[in-house]
Amino acid sequence: MEINQTQIHENLSVGWPVVGGTVAKFIWDPFLNSTMTQKVLQGKFPESEQPLVAVIGSGLWYLRHKESGGLKTWRYAIDQISKDIQALWEHAGSQVLQHVYISPITEVVSSRLSKDRQQTLTSESISLMNQYLQTADLPVLGAWQQMVAGVPRETSDGLHYSAEVNSIAVNVLLNRVCNARVLSRNARPPFHATCCFEYPRPNWYTTAVGLGVLIMALLLTTSIGQHLGKMTPSPALLRATLAFSLVLLLMYICDRTPLFDKLHKIYSNSVFFFLMTCTAFAGFFGWHKHKEPDDRGFLNRQQTDEWKGWMQLLILVYHLTNASTIPSIYSMVRVLVSMYLFMTGYGHTTYLCRTNDFSLHRLSLILLRTNLLAISLAYLMDTKYMDYYFAPLCSIWTLVVWLTLYVARSVNKSWVVWVKLVVMAAFTWLINSQHWWPFNVLRHMGVTWDQREWEFRFGLDIFVVYIGIIAALINLNYGKHLASHPRWPQLRRWSVLLALVTAFIYVLFASTRDSKYAYNHWHPYISPISVLCFVVLRNSTEYLRSTSSYTFAAVGRISLELFIAQFHLFLAADTKAMLILAHPRLWWLINLLLASTMFAGLCKVLAMNTQIIVKYMIHQSENKPQQDMEMAEDGGLVRPVLDRLALDQTSKRHWSRRLGSTLGRSLVLRWVLGICVLLILNHFY
Repeated sequence: MEINQTQIHENLSVGWPVVGGTVAKFIWDPFLNSTMTQKVLQGKFPESEQPLVAVIGSGLWYLRHKESGGLKTWRYAIDQISKDIQALWEHAGSQVLQHVYISPITEVVSSRLSKDRQQTLTSESISLMNQYLQTADLPVLGAWQQMVAGVPRETSDGLHYSAEVNSIAVNVLLNRVCNARVLSRNARPPFHATCCFEYPRPNWYTTAVGLGVLIMALLLTTSIGQHLGKMTPSPALLRATLAFSLVLLLMYICDRTPLFDKLHKIYSNSVFFFLMTCTAFAGFFGWHKHKEPDDRGFLNRQQTDEWKGWMQLLILVYHLTNASTIPSIYSMVRVLVSMYLFMTGYGHTTYLCRTNDFSLHRLSLILLRTNLLAISLAYLMDTKYMDYYFAPLCSIWTLVVWLTLYVARSVNKSWVVWVKLVVMAAFTWLINSQHWWPFNVLRHMGVTWDQREWEFRFGLDIFVVYIGIIAALINLNYGKHLASHPRWPQLRRWSVLLALVTAFIYVLFASTRDSKYAYNHWHPYISPISVLCFVVLRNSTEYLRSTSSYTFAAVGRISLELFIAQFHLFLAADTKAMLILAHPRLWWLINLLLASTMFAGLCKVLAMNTQIIVKYMIHQSENKPQQDMEMAEDGGLVRPVLDRLALDQTSKRHWSRRLGSTLGRSLVLRWVLGICVLLILNHFY
């Protein structure tokens, strides 16, 4: 911007070359009695020059110059301003000021004031003046007063604050005025603004979820469900779906309505390391040794749950404190996502090779469990499925692991399995590097996902899943032979030493990158090494394998829900801001404790009820024979059998029953139908 006059204590005009002309004026009127001020408040400017926004501030000059009448005269001026504002807004059909705000009296730093100012500009007088402004029912910009509280270093003379503080103050004013006009027109998530704009109205999916909640509540609390009989789902499924839907609606209320405040995140070293210390203490106090057997084995279930738990807590702290702006912290957290995907490869490979269960039933359980919450939020919050990137990443890598081991599965215990891994790794690398993902096909179906963002996410950890598969195969096929080898103790000691040295080198390398973009170039190649270092160190002794943190393990069992729900329940504005449950003036730690407690409890509810819903979606047809047998025991065997025979005889005429029966038996058809429904909804809505 260009300032036409630079003298102090004079009127100023501010121009913006892009727009041309004057965009703002500063009227020097410390006693609020000039003709220009009266013209502004009475709307007497020509229509082309009529301002839309006015900010009025006065007070300190009344204190400095006692001959002006002091506080008494200042109160009279404020009362007159209040009357003028009221008369201005009551003027019917007037195209005058749309926004009028009163600036609070600036707090002074007495120790930096000159001697003559110290005698007149007292904190007691300023406090009385600000209290009077609040009681006068005027639109006071209270945020300006809070900004300068506790930052004496930002003023050199104790009265005038730095350009940085003034710039933030102006941005707050512009947010208050402009957000409602600009952002509210086509407001779509993610929302970078946290205040002063109109949230979009609930979409069709939100309305449908709300109606569904009412219907399910009626079925559970009244006799309507009993009258409908088999037409209604089981009470257990109704309760699970109702609880799941209520949590979704609460997330919508927290993040898509102005009911709760949102606060922009600002990184602070002290806050970040304080929360990291609290996390470490929580895990330490939950540390315990398992009962028999003494050696729980390599990467046992308790250990992997603990692993997922502390990683998820660190990710929450990382997002809460906006630590992504610090390259060294970013690089360390990027490894946590790699660790998750390593466990995806290791865990699925271990299960598939031990059980040889490659059924669609098992695969469906995993995919539905991973994606139910993410897909629901994408429709409810009007976001994109890819925004919850962890769910699609885990899903695609689950399919990659399943397909790799399913093809020619008879060779999974021979050397040929390594050839399969090399071929599959090369194939996935080609798909990502040559942009072979079918995003163009999806775009014709109305799915507008960001291909570049997906290729970036997928490419960052394109090798670590295969390292997890290799680790699982070595443990399954050669673990016992290695442990019984006479040189195994020596090899283990050297492995631990090598892991320590390598981990130190990695931390040194990652923390010295200039930016997170510079680190991203190396991450796909060095992250598997850092993951293996942790695995070796965590399993280096029998004591470490037989112990774990109960606290971290409990968090790890709901880590999927914590990762996805944090977008709208723990944080806000799709992780761009913090959710404030209590009054913003309360100590920030109180807000954090309230949000954390609610967040953890609701994620536990989501995890428990997601399992019930997913099992029903998979096992629906298997429950029907059992229900028929229970009915036969109550009413005798003959009548139910005759009813079944009669139904079979007339099934040709009832195509809807035949279709329902076919869908109940065929999991493939249910998948095809479900995907088609999602594509249709995505295309039209």
